[in-house]
Amino acid sequence: MKLDVKLNINKMLNSPNIVEMLDEKALNTIGQTVITEFNLDKESRSQWEKRVEEAMMLALQVAETKSFPWSNASNIKFPLVTIAALQFHSRAYPALIPTQDIIKIDCEADPETPPEEQAKYVARDKRVEKHMSYQILKEDENWEAEMDKVLITVPIVGCAFKKTYWNFNEDHPVSENILAKDFVVSYWTKNLKDSPRQSHVLYLSANDIISRQRRGIWGEFKLNPVETQPGHN
Repeated sequence: MKLDVKLNINKMLNSPNIVEMLDEKALNTIGQTVITEFNLDKESRSQWEKRVEEAMMLALQVAETKSFPWSNASNIKFPLVTIAALQFHSRAYPALIPTQDIIKIDCEADPETPPEEQAKYVARDKRVEKHMSYQILKEDENWEAEMDKVLITVPIVGCAFKKTYWNFNEDHPVSENILAKDFVVSYWTKNLKDSPRQSHVLYLSANDIISRQRRGIWGEFKLNPVETQPGHN
């Protein structure tokens, strides 16, 4: 992707949304590149997505109509995977979160630092641990529920992701569980650090999108009208 626009780095850092600094041609180029590369990543893991869907249906014990060896044959599913996932969750949660002091800071002071200075660093780290644990358990009311979702999906899908960011509306950090199917990277990615692209699929209503536009978080664009299915208003 090559853009003809030259941007000032200082203005970019101080701008809440750099869309206003780009012309329509540059925005179209960026948009087309994002869509093309997202589809490439999506296609590379198409077989994996099918396996994940089958695993979720097995764990959720979704009833399906069988056509073999005859039509509407009996289809009994034993909840082996479901029980195993619940057992993993029940053991992993207390192992990972044994106390209310979730945040731990590894204090590595210079051996030559005077003892009184080391005591100050240790006291500071303890205050940080206490405050961040408070942010997670008290301010972020959904943290425990999101962690529950992580530990129940890991044994079924094989991986899980958490997205932590500062929520300006709530004025505190929040942590969300991101399903693996909604976190798109190339299937051949060895680690996220070296991944050229990381895409998070969001499911937003029209009201959510308009709200973000009016707050200046997103640029203005036209929403595609949703087709109404028969029997739905």
